[in-house]
Amino acid sequence: MFLGGTALAEPANFSGIAQFRADVAVREDARLEVREEIVVRNAASFYKYGFRRDLPILPEGRWDPKDVNERKRKNGIRVEILEVTEDGVPVRYEQGSGYTYSQVRIGERNVPLDSGEHRFVLHYLVDSPLSLGTTTDMLYWNEAGVRQNSPTAEAILTIHLPAAVSLDQVQVEPRVGGRSVSSPGDPETTLERIDDVPNTIAYRATNMGPQQSLSLSLTWPSGAIHKPWTDFLHSESLVFGVPALLFLFYLAAWIRIGPEPKPGAVVPRYEPPDGFSPAAVRFLTTGTTDGRSFAAVIAQLALRGCLRVERENGKYKLSRLMSDRTMESSLAPEETITLAALFEGGPSIELSPALDQSNQAQNARFVFHIHQELNQQFGGKYLTRHPGIIALSVLGTFISALLLAAIAQGPNPGGAVFFTMWILFCGLAMGMMFELSFATAWRSVFRSGKGWLTLLPGTAAIAIFGSAIVFMLTKLAAGVSPSFAWMVVALLAINLGWAPQLKRRTKLGRELLDQIAGFRQFLEKVEQDRMDRLAPSASTPADLDRYVPYAIALEVKEAWGDHLAQTFLASTVVAEN
Repeated sequence: MFLGGTALAEPANFSGIAQFRADVAVREDARLEVREEIVVRNAASFYKYGFRRDLPILPEGRWDPKDVNERKRKNGIRVEILEVTEDGVPVRYEQGSGYTYSQVRIGERNVPLDSGEHRFVLHYLVDSPLSLGTTTDMLYWNEAGVRQNSPTAEAILTIHLPAAVSLDQVQVEPRVGGRSVSSPGDPETTLERIDDVPNTIAYRATNMGPQQSLSLSLTWPSGAIHKPWTDFLHSESLVFGVPALLFLFYLAAWIRIGPEPKPGAVVPRYEPPDGFSPAAVRFLTTGTTDGRSFAAVIAQLALRGCLRVERENGKYKLSRLMSDRTMESSLAPEETITLAALFEGGPSIELSPALDQSNQAQNARFVFHIHQELNQQFGGKYLTRHPGIIALSVLGTFISALLLAAIAQGPNPGGAVFFTMWILFCGLAMGMMFELSFATAWRSVFRSGKGWLTLLPGTAAIAIFGSAIVFMLTKLAAGVSPSFAWMVVALLAINLGWAPQLKRRTKLGRELLDQIAGFRQFLEKVEQDRMDRLAPSASTPADLDRYVPYAIALEVKEAWGDHLAQTFLASTVVAEN
């Protein structure tokens, strides 16, 4: 409801805002419901790119002399626009984002306003505009805001207070003029109180120049207005509290798990641990199954006379050989399954290091089969990543982030849920892939000095996804707040940083790892020179040293294994869970 006032007789040639009436209702849930009616006349020169309303929600809009130096860029005030009309008809509008959030462009963009008379009505809700204290509450409202560049013939600002607030206890400080003390109203400017409705305070000002406004500062005793209990969900402390709780959860789990058994003395061993295949040795050493595991399996099958390996033009042709049943029955389970999978389509298969989708899918399938068998045999017995704790942490991450995104307030919170879930899902997936796959692969490249070209496409893909994540984070920062975007980054960093720290060797795993270290020491110091002399084109069992598959698995540099392993270096990596 608007209060009336004395009609103002404007000059016939008046240009600017003929009338500006703002009706502000203070609700008991600490929100404001605002209805503005703005009549412009002969204002084409002021609105050359269409009519724009700068809502009075910016911190620098506090024009009282005692607040004139408060120039912040963010104050947590958020607006929900309910209705915009022009000359009584709903009209298209655009609301800005980021630091231009206060701007509302009405009508067609960049179409100059004509010289006629137009009546614009804006209806919107405002969150967090009140300063609620322990003894007093305060509302400051600057009707025109910061960027009112046209003169105003008449302005009326009406504040409706809840019935529980007695007007006798309300202190009012009205002001008309510009931003600073040095910008008072013109001599012709008038200011008068006109309220005549219960629990309503209204002022009327006339003849205000550009960059001038009518503002009211109201103070009353606390107790009548209360923020809803859900308001804490919008606080900055909660935004940063969620990552802090996640960090503490991981820390408590890490302390509860305790340290893994300390390494024992490494004694050179001349044989691998009894009953452990090359792929198993790599799985227990690194906690992963990857392209090098696959290469070790192929080398082992070749050594056992189950297949022939022929290398031509950077590719490997594998041909099935007729081996006796006794030999095949002695194969490790992952080797038996891989042998069957390799030749399920015929007596030969060609493997290539090309990173096209079909080739990578084929190699990844072999790696996955190997991992399934190894994990079934050794997962949890020799090492564990405590997947239950990680799964609970990730689930809590998604639930809390989804809740905060669903209730997010900001310049453009509509996409907060999608952006947040996409960033978390892709960020965790890319992060785990980098930690478990590309970190291992690049380490192997640096050790061998070969194969870096095969990693470039995959690394480029991760870089592209990383760029997309950064782009969406900027959208979150602009649409909700920079704090919210940093919260999502913190959730990613905490999960990706803590999860590897929960990996533990069991007592049996530690003892086995000491044995593997002793065997690797033997390979490096005694057998490596002889293996390096093997020709990369060697393909028969007689040509292969029986330690080559283990050298491949343990990344002991040797020629034949390096050539074969580099072929599958960038294949999918599967981690023990």
